[in-house]
Amino acid sequence: MASEGQREDPRERQSVWVQPLLEWPAIERVKARLAGAAPEVPDEVGGMPLSNVGKQLLAWWHEARGEKPMPDAADVQPRALVELLPYIRYLSWEPNGALVFRIYGSALAAATGMDLTGIDVFVQGHKEVEADRQRLRLLHEQPCGILMIRDVFDSSGRNYPCEFMTLPIGPGEDGKKRIIGTVAPAERVEAWSTDVSFHEIFKLRRAVYFDTGAGVPHAPELTV
Repeated sequence: MASEGQREDPRERQSVWVQPLLEWPAIERVKARLAGAAPEVPDEVGGMPLSNVGKQLLAWWHEARGEKPMPDAADVQPRALVELLPYIRYLSWEPNGALVFRIYGSALAAATGMDLTGIDVFVQGHKEVEADRQRLRLLHEQPCGILMIRDVFDSSGRNYPCEFMTLPIGPGEDGKKRIIGTVAPAERVEAWSTDVSFHEIFKLRRAVYFDTGAGVPHAPELTV
């Protein structure tokens, strides 16, 4: 994750409007606004329970893509995602290999105390960067999703397991491929808020590709 960005005043990030979004009941009941019946999505991936926000995004993704391997950038309509947007990461691959946040949801910014919009995911150089980059590139090479559990650390060093569910999005008019995903606590919390330390690498516990119709990559070195 990035080590730079706009750090918010902790006294301000828990505003009246955003606080309810960080509470477990909101995380459990948020819905994608689907045009038709909700597509069937799994309750778990690789033995890991899939969060409600992850399932809702996956249902939207299946509806948005129709008969295509994945939705295109033009299919990403905020109206359908309005309730999920606070929990969403939407990023584009840049020609130099950077993966830049286009949307970093308000709940994520409030929960972590930082707005990462415009920041490259890989700006913090570490030994796992290239594996992380390749892990996400494979989502387009063989269209599929990936579910990851990462430990997020606070300034005291305490870890909080978080679910990162990510799916591919086809290029927009600019020719840039995108990915879209959600972040949610991997374990029940009363209120999701912590002083995240971006100086610590978000330790990867699990990484599992899941089939969306085209199989999954054979990449044992990138799965855990």
